[in-house]
Amino acid sequence: MRLGVKPATFLLRLLLLFAATYALWALTPLASAYTHVLAALTQGAMSLTEWFGDAATRGATSVFARGEGIYFTHRLFPDAVPPGIPGDWVQANLVLLIPLMLATPAPDWPTRLRRLAIALACALALQVIGLVVAIKTTWATELGGYSFTHYSRAQRFVYGFLDAFFQSFDTQLFPFAIWAGIHLPQLIATVRAAPTTAPSPQQPSRPHSRHKAKAAARAARS
Repeated sequence: MRLGVKPATFLLRLLLLFAATYALWALTPLASAYTHVLAALTQGAMSLTEWFGDAATRGATSVFARGEGIYFTHRLFPDAVPPGIPGDWVQANLVLLIPLMLATPAPDWPTRLRRLAIALACALALQVIGLVVAIKTTWATELGGYSFTHYSRAQRFVYGFLDAFFQSFDTQLFPFAIWAGIHLPQLIATVRAAPTTAPSPQQPSRPHSRHKAKAAARAARS
């Protein structure tokens, strides 16, 4: 059976949870702590992508958090000003995703919290991938001769496309996609009502002989 969703109740709960999540993210050190977690995970992911290659690209990237931003440097360009990505831009999808997950009805709170944990894991993975793509795009396009020497035209195109994709949809599409994917059975479930048509009354059988017809008529008169 599908859990009933009352639109007005859902909307009110969603707005209240959105306000609480936004206040928690804006007024507490949670956002800064999460930025450091993102930087550490992105450093690990970048190290995996730079495990192979020549001496110029292998282990070349360092990622670190500073204030509200995530910055990265290249080993061959130590004097360059490190590019940065605003942490609030990366984390903005959580402010929408968390209220969506908590406002959606569930059989019980453990189920709701388990779904929230899955959603946060998906969001974190997408955030790390988006940061890795942004760093790769910078190295492939912004380092002059180094970029053209160590990155092919196809790589520059792919990184540029993925970077634009993540920037366009990270804060708008991804929260709804994660929410809908986790709740897909609940969203498409339908309640199949049992047939309610009453059976038609049976007609009395017709007598097969004159004697039976007369007997039936006498029974009806009496």
